[in-house]
Amino acid sequence: MKQTNPEKLEQSKAILQQLKEARGGSLLESHRKMGNDPYLAKMFLDTYQNNKADCTIPKKYKELMVMAVGMATGTATTMNVHAKLAVQNGASVDEICEVIRMIFFTCGVTKLLPILEQLDLEALELDE
Repeated sequence: MKQTNPEKLEQSKAILQQLKEARGGSLLESHRKMGNDPYLAKMFLDTYQNNKADCTIPKKYKELMVMAVGMATGTATTMNVHAKLAVQNGASVDEICEVIRMIFFTCGVTKLLPILEQLDLEALELDE
């Protein structure tokens, strides 16, 4: 499915350009798919900007929290994008692993296994 209304497409392109600038020059595929509906794209942009405006919680912890929500809901993109952002903002492997343990404790092994399959953690090699 693809939006064919030229007016809505132009609205979406303008909104996605604003989102791209707000994100530092990049968009995800999911953002571009939102472009089929300028109202959804605008809602996302507004929410993104509102969440960036309130800076009470340090960025590292915000990213760890969003990553945890992605893990708990099984949303691979949210988990991976925000894990990388958490690390870029000072999170350690130990902090990432602590969040994984919290998700395992609260959500169980059915959430743990997809996290381990999706997240960019290196597998340890055992000496044989």
